[in-house]
Amino acid sequence: MRKLPLLLALLCPLAALFGAVKTRVDLVAVTDASPGGSALVALRMKCDPHWHVYWKNPGDAGESPTIEWTDKAGLKPGEFIWPGPKMLDQAGVYNFVYEDETLILVPIEIPAGAKGKVTLKGHVSWLECDDKGCVPQEKDVSLTLDLDGPDAIVAHDPKLYPDLRPSLKTTASVKGDLLTVMLPSPSLTGTWFPHANFITPTATFQQKHADGKVTLSTKEATEKMADSKAVFTTRQPDGSFVNIEVTVASGSALAPAVGSSPKPASAEWIPWSPEAQAKALADGKLVYVDFTARWCATCQVNKRVYSQGEVQQAIARHGVVLMKADWTKKDDHIAAELRRYGRQGIPLNVAVKAGSPSAVLSEVLTGAEVVAALDAVAAGRPHDTTVETHPVAYWLALGFLGGALLNLMPCVFPMIGLKVFSFAKDAAADRRVAVSNAALYSAGVVLSFVALGALIVALKAGGASVGWGFQMQSPGFVLGTCVLMLTLGLSFSGVFEMGATFAGDVAGAVQGGANSFFSGVLATAVATPCTAPGLGAALGFALDQERTGMETLLFFMIIGCGMALPYLLLAVFPALSSKLPKPGEWMESLKQGMSFPLFAYALYLLWVLNALVEDAGWVRDASVGLAVIAAACWIYGRWGAAHRSDGERAVGKLSSVTLFVGTILYLFLTLP
Repeated sequence: MRKLPLLLALLCPLAALFGAVKTRVDLVAVTDASPGGSALVALRMKCDPHWHVYWKNPGDAGESPTIEWTDKAGLKPGEFIWPGPKMLDQAGVYNFVYEDETLILVPIEIPAGAKGKVTLKGHVSWLECDDKGCVPQEKDVSLTLDLDGPDAIVAHDPKLYPDLRPSLKTTASVKGDLLTVMLPSPSLTGTWFPHANFITPTATFQQKHADGKVTLSTKEATEKMADSKAVFTTRQPDGSFVNIEVTVASGSALAPAVGSSPKPASAEWIPWSPEAQAKALADGKLVYVDFTARWCATCQVNKRVYSQGEVQQAIARHGVVLMKADWTKKDDHIAAELRRYGRQGIPLNVAVKAGSPSAVLSEVLTGAEVVAALDAVAAGRPHDTTVETHPVAYWLALGFLGGALLNLMPCVFPMIGLKVFSFAKDAAADRRVAVSNAALYSAGVVLSFVALGALIVALKAGGASVGWGFQMQSPGFVLGTCVLMLTLGLSFSGVFEMGATFAGDVAGAVQGGANSFFSGVLATAVATPCTAPGLGAALGFALDQERTGMETLLFFMIIGCGMALPYLLLAVFPALSSKLPKPGEWMESLKQGMSFPLFAYALYLLWVLNALVEDAGWVRDASVGLAVIAAACWIYGRWGAAHRSDGERAVGKLSSVTLFVGTILYLFLTLP
């Protein structure tokens, strides 16, 4: 099932990246050897800190060490005797591994007529990994045994080897997707490691011990139990490992369901990791990776294509392994993989298969493109020919176009109506005022993009892995934007009036230089969770390590100019703005109607916060807090209005401000 030579071929470029071998491997004697008897030798593997190698069942990904004997010297080596493993959780990929120093024992039978010194020789292959990736390694090893005298013995701990002691036996029953095993001893409450994937690694991690039983899910297992039997390894309280042989009781309900075939590829997305992708590629699979995040609105819109019938048929036809690389939170592995494809942000969707050119899809997906990419990669044909050999002018033009197209992306939708509202009011004003406001709005957009570019350059210079939309990985930024969207929505819906100055500062809905400028700043802030067609590739070029800081800032300025251009054109050319309706009652309806996109955006940001924080208690408090903020705005509008008495206005404003500010302070101070 695992093709190590192919895996080595796929990962050999990584070997150069990681440099020196991180695991020292040799053969050692564990017991003395004598003619006509047996002995134990060991494959000794000593990993550097934070590195690991794999058990006989690697888990979700990885490759077990192997040895090919090139010279047995007349001896008869047996199969590996494995020490018990430990569980390693790498972002939802569960592996069974060894760290530090490990001795994998090998029993040796010695013929009666053997004598003198004999030398065993073998070729060892293994996969060594840390939290940044995996590197395949191989080495020739040898061990000379003196059959007539003592050997240099390396001590081993027999307690670590379950195969060196009798197995425990027990029974189990199956009901639905659950395998319930009776504990042969009440002390066996540690992790039960399956010798094969009749229980998935995820189910191994999620197993439950209670009432003298251990319960494991059989859902999505990739192997069947042999004759309704299973073998587990677990650790006893004294530190020793033991094997447990489990037999499914006769007549158990739905026993044949154990080890049922996995779901079709179209039904399940698995977490992406370098190890998981390498394993799938080594097995000859076509892998489709969706680099996504909750805060990436374009990513969420793209997901609609995966429900299309033609896409699902293509996924099933090619046996595609679907992987999701979730960049909602900062993840250096995903950032490094994005850079490998020439990107500094998401969305990114790629299809890869060993021996075929990779397909890099557009930032805004269509079902036809996904099908075409899968068909091309499956057939070994190139689908995407994007290369970074274009002149700088090409990338500047692409960045400008991508900035202009940002205005059509879902993130910017709440701002479109507000700008139409602003231009309609300016149409009735002096032309110079309209042009001035448009210029200031454009300045706000461009300077915000330059500031964002400068911040990214500074953070990258400090060693941080950041890219387009990185601020959305900050719970504080998302919370602040959520509160702002809710407050603006309540103001536009008529719950309260913030006053012309404040409302204009943040929304650009009225005249005024500062209002227009800050409207541009806000437009940039809400645009960053989206990526327009071509913008992802342009950003990848702009943030490439070969670009100087000034070149990067120039690219961000050009992107800002592209985004600001449509509004500047409307103001500069009266013939364009004259197409807009004249000011009238419709403007109040538009203002109130635009509150709903703002409410929707606030709810979307709350959903993003739920993934960033992963603290149900705080998310509950945040939900209640938003309701309190809404109540504070209502109190302000109800009792702070101009027709109220001075005393009523004072109490209303004080109460509302206290609730509003106090709630925000509480949420930020308790933010995990």
